[in-house]
Amino acid sequence: TDDEAAAIQNPPLTVGQAQAQQIALLEAAYSSAITQPVTFTTAAGVKKTFQADTDSQIVLIKAQQGYAIVGAVPDGFYWVASDNTQVPFTLEDLKGLYAAMLAQGWTAFQRLQTQKAAVRAAKTLAAVNAVVW
Repeated sequence: TDDEAAAIQNPPLTVGQAQAQQIALLEAAYSSAITQPVTFTTAAGVKKTFQADTDSQIVLIKAQQGYAIVGAVPDGFYWVASDNTQVPFTLEDLKGLYAAMLAQGWTAFQRLQTQKAAVRAAKTLAAVNAVVW
């Protein structure tokens, strides 16, 4: 029958294989989660969403570290929000925005670790597949 032919061509996964696949899916979801835009409110009370992709984080780290060495951001300094708004930023705002990105990453990392442990503890295919992001 067609079902038998399909089973021969695509044998069912073992629990170990399913665990490896599910962990790969969880890790991909984690990679996406740590680069999602973050909402941050500046010291002046401006609340905006900012990009948190890898490139944006690198630029932010460089700006924060560089201006920390100098001691302050230049007059008129701003950071660009996701909607392209130029938001006035202080050195403390740069630190705060990066702290928000780090918090998002830490929360996602903890979730990943919990879910990977649940996948590894699963004893059936259904239990493995039930662990989703």
